[in-house]
Amino acid sequence: MPAAQPPETLDATAWHKQGLELLDAGKIDRAITAFRRALRADETFAEAHNDLGTAYFEKGWHAEAEKCFRQAIALKPEHAIAHANLGAALRAQARLGDSRRAFQRALLLRIRGMLPAFLRWPIKQRTPPRPAGKHFRKDLQAIADALGANDIEKALKLARAAEARYPEEADVLQVAALAFEEAKDLAPAIERTRAAIARKPDRAEYHITLARLLVKSGDQAAALEAAMRAAKLEPGSADVHATIAGIYHPWREDLAEEAARHAIELDPASHAGHGNLAAALWGLGRLDEAEPHAREAVRLKPGQISYRANLALIYKDQGRIEEARELYRGLIAEAPDNPKLALDLGTLATECEGDLEAARTWYRKAQQLSGEPRAFLSEALIDLLDGRFESAWERYEARKQVPDQRHQHALFASMAQWRGEAAPARRLLVYGEQGLGDEVMFASMFGELAKRVPRVTLMTDPRLGALFQRSFPTFEVIAEPRNSQGERAKSLPDIDCAVAAGSLGRLFRRRREDFPGHTGYLAPDPVKIAAWKERLPPGFKVGLSWIGGMQKTGRSRRSLSLAELRPLLESPGVSWVSLQYTPAAKEIAALADAGGPRIAEFPGVTADMDDLASLIAALDLVVSVCNTTVHVAGAVGKEVLVMAPFVPEWRYGIRGERMVWYPSARVFRQARYGAWDQVLEDVKARLRR
Repeated sequence: MPAAQPPETLDATAWHKQGLELLDAGKIDRAITAFRRALRADETFAEAHNDLGTAYFEKGWHAEAEKCFRQAIALKPEHAIAHANLGAALRAQARLGDSRRAFQRALLLRIRGMLPAFLRWPIKQRTPPRPAGKHFRKDLQAIADALGANDIEKALKLARAAEARYPEEADVLQVAALAFEEAKDLAPAIERTRAAIARKPDRAEYHITLARLLVKSGDQAAALEAAMRAAKLEPGSADVHATIAGIYHPWREDLAEEAARHAIELDPASHAGHGNLAAALWGLGRLDEAEPHAREAVRLKPGQISYRANLALIYKDQGRIEEARELYRGLIAEAPDNPKLALDLGTLATECEGDLEAARTWYRKAQQLSGEPRAFLSEALIDLLDGRFESAWERYEARKQVPDQRHQHALFASMAQWRGEAAPARRLLVYGEQGLGDEVMFASMFGELAKRVPRVTLMTDPRLGALFQRSFPTFEVIAEPRNSQGERAKSLPDIDCAVAAGSLGRLFRRRREDFPGHTGYLAPDPVKIAAWKERLPPGFKVGLSWIGGMQKTGRSRRSLSLAELRPLLESPGVSWVSLQYTPAAKEIAALADAGGPRIAEFPGVTADMDDLASLIAALDLVVSVCNTTVHVAGAVGKEVLVMAPFVPEWRYGIRGERMVWYPSARVFRQARYGAWDQVLEDVKARLRR
């Protein structure tokens, strides 16, 4: 009597399913056995060959994995997943040319790594449900081809046709969304992605696409919500956590770091994890930690231009200018029509070389290539830096469309916008924008505004509320957190129109001659000033701030350590008072422990600008790097010595000792990038006068 047939010869599909479950559970050896049994039952089972290769790859058996992927491709020549997996196996064996061809065949790397799962499959992902009908798949492939060839118009045309033929297919909606995203038309892209999610809410990649689109639209809170939904669907996905890191950067760099590190824990070969961790560490100012992760992202995905551009940015901020320049030169030679690279080269020309005309050329190239608002804003900023105010202010309006500022202005976009015409019949709403220093600086125009518009409501950061109300008594001042200002504005009953504080410049500061020679326009509390004078140490009292801004606003190039400042701090007869708003107690204590001068510190004084303004008014002088302290000191008319980098932010101008916004400010500038020695000597000489 013949022996009974073993079960694996009876049901290949069942063994394949069991293999997938075992692979998901991390039981790789048992999964390999299951896939082999499936293939014993049906050696033409292409998916089983592919998934056996995936299991081999997990074991590090790359040659065996390659054979499996090639067999899957032989059985199904259009098997895009197998082509992608083959590329990964070949790359793991250092066969980079063959690997590149395999990836290109799969159309993975040609579409920014952002196609959904049915077109973009990492090694650990397996086959999605097959769409019904070969024409359906051909339509999707045609759209992918058009996107890969950067033929956006054709991709949109094909996507619309596919939508008409398959209006209920989520995959079609998602690919159409990607086409609209490439066309930089975010609203229909978001609409189609939401529609795809409504049809297939369990597809994590759809939620990730929505998160990415919402980040681009400036709605970080909604983007994070979408990404968290993806994380619930695929908690073990490195791609999901890398995306979450990208959403947090540059909003919450600490959380971006945490998410990126988790992505790398899940998959040490996650190029997005390393890339986003490098970005987060850069944002935290930890450049030396960021560099190796930036390098690893480049190693893992050398064809990704953005990773190499990020490494160049880190080099620049480390002061390794020639290395940054060489890397950028290679990138622009490789991708001459990349607008982001043109922007980066403009920034390099501005910050490191002080060559505004070269920067202007790069920014205009970026404008021609993409029409991105940041390209127009960048040109406006170098015009403002150079004192070309009349031509700058209109371009400066582009700030309202750049991702990191758009959401703030969108809160007030439904209101009529005031452009300087006749005074509104009821009230004009002025809303503060950007950072505290910007709000203080733009407030220098409120006096002129009050003469033109008798009824003004000012919405500002709560930390400025009391100081602004005292300084501008005819204004109605509403101190409201930034994220709730829009809703509060809608509840105000008598507002006719609104204007961003920074937009007042095109009305009141069109020429250098329009800047008044004021002695201060903010009014600190006299009672608080008297109280501070009682508390301050004896001697010539000088306030000090030595760290400025965030990394994205040039913290590394515009900040100093107390150790670097020690020659200045040892000036005789000076009593130093900390005005530093970042945590500084440890650094102050370390300076004293090393035998350096003591710096008086008053914890919490920078939490409210009314307290800070009163303390500054009680001092004899202020010395500061470029930050909010300069603005507050200048706004109360206190003499402030500004230590500026080679090319500072536009507010400080590019030449001369004078700062047009604040007559009481004197600017001491680096003669070349990163050179502080002469600046410190000049400031010390001024203190001796």
